[in-house]
Amino acid sequence: MKWLVVVLVILVIVLIAVSVYAANFFLNVALFRNNKWYDQTGHKMMNPDNFNKGKSQYDLVEEEQNKLGAAFWQESFAQDHWLKIGGEKLYSRLIIPHPESKKWVICVHGYRSFGQRDMAFVATKFSEQQYNMLIPDLRAHGQSTGNIIGMGWLDRLDLLQWIDEVLAIEPQAEIVLFGGSMGAATVMMVSGETLPKNVKGLIVDCGYSSVYSEFGAMLRSAFKLPGFPILTIANRWAKKKVGYSLKEASSVAQLAKNELPTLFIHGTGDKFVPHQMLYENMEATNGVKESLIIEKAPHLSSFIYEPAHYFETVFEFIARYC
Repeated sequence: MKWLVVVLVILVIVLIAVSVYAANFFLNVALFRNNKWYDQTGHKMMNPDNFNKGKSQYDLVEEEQNKLGAAFWQESFAQDHWLKIGGEKLYSRLIIPHPESKKWVICVHGYRSFGQRDMAFVATKFSEQQYNMLIPDLRAHGQSTGNIIGMGWLDRLDLLQWIDEVLAIEPQAEIVLFGGSMGAATVMMVSGETLPKNVKGLIVDCGYSSVYSEFGAMLRSAFKLPGFPILTIANRWAKKKVGYSLKEASSVAQLAKNELPTLFIHGTGDKFVPHQMLYENMEATNGVKESLIIEKAPHLSSFIYEPAHYFETVFEFIARYC
């Protein structure tokens, strides 16, 4: 019996050691800007659809959308706009094609992306509806400084500052918050804060229910590892390493305090954020809510798969409730 006890003790020690290593490795990969392993290997593991580009009809649609967005980004009515928060210098593109309009949208990009990449084409569609827009690069992304990735939780506080920037330009602005992926989580997380009455509604595309749940999904799908005990350890360490725990960074908890109209969008082919999280988020919110499900669309690709249906739904929702 003694040898059996010894073996069990050794196995437990090995399990703990491996879990501690895995938790630390995963936090460094997921939550810090400069990580060579993520750039070389991790990105492809976590979101393989980004690396399966070819010449399908959807790839051609995406190429055309990107061209339109790039041209719009450089229009004469667009300019760089900077904001200093603490020790960081945060970038945004301020685009005012309709100076007399009171309609504004703040478009928030996804994980390890930047504003122009994710939101330039979206901005063209809002401009067609007479919107002006502000499109930030979240801290530790794009042209903004910083090394810690906020996963929407730290970014929600920055978004409050960006809302104030819009109101400084147009005090009577009627603002819609639009986010994709981590940007959607940022919008959902800010919804639980005290927002100005100028904010009229939220559009959230493929946002996760919490950082803890999203990282659990990634461990299982990309790394083939169980969430426990790795996430339990990572959750404890995250507070010290990045200033927030994985569990407190919760869209669901923040949406429970939200009363703004919210449109939830997700593609069923999403391998990065499970589309079932849409239902958790919808159930949590107290505001008017509707959903748009795009069959087979990968992560943040619903407006590539069904652009006409997508934007008709978005602007019909805004017209009804915002």
